[in-house]
Amino acid sequence: MPPKLLYGGIDFDFDNPVFGIEDIREINPQRFEMEQLSGIVHIDRENHGIVGFKDVREDEFWVRGHMPGFPLMPGVILCECSAQLAGFYARKYKLLGGDFLGFGGMND
Repeated sequence: MPPKLLYGGIDFDFDNPVFGIEDIREINPQRFEMEQLSGIVHIDRENHGIVGFKDVREDEFWVRGHMPGFPLMPGVILCECSAQLAGFYARKYKLLGGDFLGFGGMND
């Protein structure tokens, strides 16, 4: 049985994100090929939840070589997207008490 969706049934407005790319760039340091977050459409501060997205372009560095003919976003890039989303949340709401945040691992 698939796991329950964290935010199922919510109609997110991807055309009008809560935070757009320029807002994200004010907080996150990643640029160029490693910028893996395009917008944030939902923040739930009470439960520390956040929903974001990446606008994938045809010229992304991985598209040509990962699953040629069927470009599927690599899992490691999905992990990086998640890390950047969590990093944005932690920095934006000053949850760590410092300026530098590095991603060291992932469980579940």
